[in-house]
Amino acid sequence: MAESEIILVDRLRNKDKRAFELVFNEYFDTLTTYAFRFLDTREEAEEIVQEVFVKFWEKCESLAPDSSVKSYLYRSVHNTCLNQIKHEKVKDTYRQYIIGYMEDRTDDPYDEKNEDALYDRIMEEVNNLPPRCSEIFKLSRFEGLKYQEIADHLDISIKTVEVQMGKALKVLRTKLQQYFDGKH
Repeated sequence: MAESEIILVDRLRNKDKRAFELVFNEYFDTLTTYAFRFLDTREEAEEIVQEVFVKFWEKCESLAPDSSVKSYLYRSVHNTCLNQIKHEKVKDTYRQYIIGYMEDRTDDPYDEKNEDALYDRIMEEVNNLPPRCSEIFKLSRFEGLKYQEIADHLDISIKTVEVQMGKALKVLRTKLQQYFDGKH
């Protein structure tokens, strides 16, 4: 490893804003191009790279002294892109479940307006849940995280996750019952 890289890592570990700015300016465009290879839009790629840089700044003091900044950033962008793709697949799967459910439960032929209305209503009700309950529900259903992963991520017990998910599902069943009874 080059001495300049060791000095850079040391500066970053000491929260040197100028060092961070140098890294940002050097890697932002190439990381965005790299992320774009995984994602649908350049805007989405830029958001991912910005998110990676925010997390990098928050955690840079814990970098190992012999870290490669370039490798760290590329690995972070790679993993974040894969998580984003996974998140989109989970959302698509959930959306397809709603479509199938609507087709099975209504006497009307499939109507995209009904599906969109249900999806919008579900999102509205999820967002109306208490903040922690909503966050846990979204991590489970939209991010595809298991209860233990949610507990670890939020630094809470798995029992709290189970209770909050139970509350969320009960509220949503009650609030959305009309859609499942065919009375929409």
